[in-house]
Amino acid sequence: MSINYKEVINDLRTQLGDRPVTDDPVRRFAWSTDASYFRIVPEVVVHAETLEQVKLTLTVARKHNAPVTFRAAGTSLSGQAIGEGILLILGHDGFRKIEVSSDAKQITLGAAVIGSDANAVLAPLNRKIGPDPATIASAKIGGIVANNASGMCCGTAQNSYQTIASAKLLFADGTELDTGCEKSKAEFAKTHGKLLQDLSELSHLTRHNSALAERIRKKYSIKNTTGYGINSLIDFTDPFDIINHLMVGMEGTLAFINEVTYHTVNEAKFKASAMAVFHNMEDAARAIPLINGESVSAAELLDWPSIKAVTGKPGMPDWLSELPALSAILLIESRADDAQTLEHYTQDVTAKLAGFDFIRPMEFSTNPAVYDKYWAMRKGLFPIVGGERPKGTSVIIEDVAFELEHLAAAAHDITELFHKHGYPEGCIYGHALAGNFHFIITPAFTTQADIDRFHAFMDDIADMVINKYNGSMKAEHGTGRAVAPFVEKEWGQDAYTLMKNIKQVFDPQGILNPGVILNDDSNIHVKNIKPCPVVDDFVDKCIECGFCEKTCPTSALNFSPRQRIATLREIERLEQSGDKAAAAKMRADAKYDVIDTCAACQLCTIACPVDNSMGQLVRKLRTPYISTTEQKVLDFQAKHFGAVNQVISTGFDVLGVIHKITGDGITNALMKTGRLISKEVPYWNPDFPKGGKLPKPSPAKAGQETVVYFPACGGRTFGPTPKDPDNRTLPEVVVTLLERAGYNVITPEKTRDLCCGQMWESKGDFKNADAKRQELIDVLSKMSNGGKIPVLVDALSCTYRTLTGNPQVQITDLVEFMHDKLLDKLSINKKVNVALHLGCSARKMKLEPKMQAIANACSAQVLKPAGIECCGYAGEKGLYKPEINASALRNIKKLIPVEVKEGYYANRMCEVGLTQHSGISYRHLAYLLEECSR
Repeated sequence: MSINYKEVINDLRTQLGDRPVTDDPVRRFAWSTDASYFRIVPEVVVHAETLEQVKLTLTVARKHNAPVTFRAAGTSLSGQAIGEGILLILGHDGFRKIEVSSDAKQITLGAAVIGSDANAVLAPLNRKIGPDPATIASAKIGGIVANNASGMCCGTAQNSYQTIASAKLLFADGTELDTGCEKSKAEFAKTHGKLLQDLSELSHLTRHNSALAERIRKKYSIKNTTGYGINSLIDFTDPFDIINHLMVGMEGTLAFINEVTYHTVNEAKFKASAMAVFHNMEDAARAIPLINGESVSAAELLDWPSIKAVTGKPGMPDWLSELPALSAILLIESRADDAQTLEHYTQDVTAKLAGFDFIRPMEFSTNPAVYDKYWAMRKGLFPIVGGERPKGTSVIIEDVAFELEHLAAAAHDITELFHKHGYPEGCIYGHALAGNFHFIITPAFTTQADIDRFHAFMDDIADMVINKYNGSMKAEHGTGRAVAPFVEKEWGQDAYTLMKNIKQVFDPQGILNPGVILNDDSNIHVKNIKPCPVVDDFVDKCIECGFCEKTCPTSALNFSPRQRIATLREIERLEQSGDKAAAAKMRADAKYDVIDTCAACQLCTIACPVDNSMGQLVRKLRTPYISTTEQKVLDFQAKHFGAVNQVISTGFDVLGVIHKITGDGITNALMKTGRLISKEVPYWNPDFPKGGKLPKPSPAKAGQETVVYFPACGGRTFGPTPKDPDNRTLPEVVVTLLERAGYNVITPEKTRDLCCGQMWESKGDFKNADAKRQELIDVLSKMSNGGKIPVLVDALSCTYRTLTGNPQVQITDLVEFMHDKLLDKLSINKKVNVALHLGCSARKMKLEPKMQAIANACSAQVLKPAGIECCGYAGEKGLYKPEINASALRNIKKLIPVEVKEGYYANRMCEVGLTQHSGISYRHLAYLLEECSR
């Protein structure tokens, strides 16, 4: 029976309202991608913030027999976070509970908590969660559990299966179960006695099928996430324990995970790493069983192609280029709670490997500066390979596992298959202690022949892994669509039938993520493959991993960089296919989401493993939308910027007077009327500042060092807001502070004429932007005697853009100067509590530690609101697209305790937005240092 999705969507909107539900074609397409090589466009997308919304969604799904796919961060690699029908995505604010037990031995986490955030809470207690996937800084707990994600150190001993204590679940029929609550289990037993009985019978049958039970034990002696976790049927007899552990690795096909309680594991205080360089892969693999034991926490193996891929790259050891061909590296780490035990461990490993002929001496180091370089090589491998792949190709990471004695032979066989099927770039690396290999290939999927070649390659991989070595087709990335066709081949008919029975017990209607894990289509892994058309150098390396989504200020509003890039790729695909009408329509429909609302903050570039820059591309894409009239306005502003700047500053003074007389209502109405005339009129904000003033430095004093101070546009245009306790403008405060520290201060004669050009670049007008920057650099160069006098700029974003012009002048941001030159010259009296924003410009300039140090020097307690990565004001965009700022700062007010009355940053425009949405005054750190040094 076909599904009427129009009725499904209407019912969802009736139950949930309009906001969480979208069937917009552009947005459905944008959310059709995850980190895998698949793309499936859903019929409707639901963003759920509460369990009640999930329950109502399932009610509608059951009524219409519509499939539902649950999605957390979408960082999974096997195609399990996309699907037809309803795509239910965890919202940006719900499911974020973090609760640590009094002894720190357990932690309860909402499904949307990011793994690294859980570890950040546990770190002061020397505890962590067991799973440590490479995606832990982006992956969410719901996905980590549902995929049984593991990682470099947890192996099979500390993964979710081994460390889960209990879970709060929602089943397809709408029933809730808390496996850690006796009352919940008793109620569930009354209503779902047959389900529990069916599970007990499956467990009994499995345990008494000696051949199957032994096969299960053997298969799970190494990493294995192929199919359902049927080891739960022989490891446990209590049906609730079975349920608890079946949820691990079930990939959203059996239930919705609401919360998970983990047994935490110890985080060792002392670490040491060594790099063992072997002549060949066989020797490296032969060493692994020898060191397998308590002395080694992690051992990562890199083959020769992997070594070649990272050789010569920034941060990599210089000596890599000297290694002979076919070398292999084993990166070993030992961990302990005390130095003596660590020393014992490293000596033990050294002794066990004494018989090997190393290319370089193997020495353990406890110096983070040394061993961080070792691990940078391992962690940098994937982004380096992904970033250097040919344009238009995809990047695929597969992971397989073998018993340790087969590692060397298996590596040889995989390498042969790379060359047989035309993937010479293929490289192998992995978690050697767990017998787990990852391999990377970068295939093109532009023709059917490309797909057929990949199909043949995967068939050969399956034959080798399963038939030759009895290994795992999926070690830790989950089955998904990528390996669903091989589940029965790997496990055999009895086990596969058992898995089908499990699916039937929990989801008899078959609506939860159908086709994932179990799929009768033997070709499903080569269907719905997403193309990777060339868009622009700024983003062509994108692997759609989703690492950017945590930091992007517009993720909760509409799109993240991943979704913007996916949309642009589809527009390009349509163009290349000849369907120019469809491409034009999608381009027009996507303009608001892709171009207009991108903050261009470039936090995505910092988070991106392959250094994409969506922000720079968006600025470039804005250029064609500048009309002739708009260009004339931009040219006029650039040519007469001094007058324009003064008019804007005066205008905000006038606006403040009007508001004082008429109130919010009339002022807002006037602004609305103004916007009908010009889009340059901003939206009304009751916390708008007064106009700014320029400073008047004191006459120079003999014997004092001189600095050139350039007050950037924001601080000289916008003065204090109604919430600010100080009526002075930033330039006035900066001059006071510098003179107090013993400096002579000089400023440009025509300060208001000067600008770094950011406001033009953000609109896509690069010609005026670069001309204004060069004009500024020329003036500062002349004033500083060719760079002999230090030049200070008081806005992080302006400093950053000026420096990108490669000025032959010593330009320093005021924050850095305050930290390096002023702190030691001033006597400081600390305040009590302040908030500190560490925004995008601070991160791009790597000034967070210095900002933190200034705040710590001036305050007894410094609060950094969690999860506020960027304010979203985006220069002046916050004036005209206030929804970006509102979305980015939607939670800031509740994150700031009532006792905190003031906050600090180092960019005036950002501070205006932070003030509006936090309810407290945000100002430049110069205000804090000036007040505390009086």
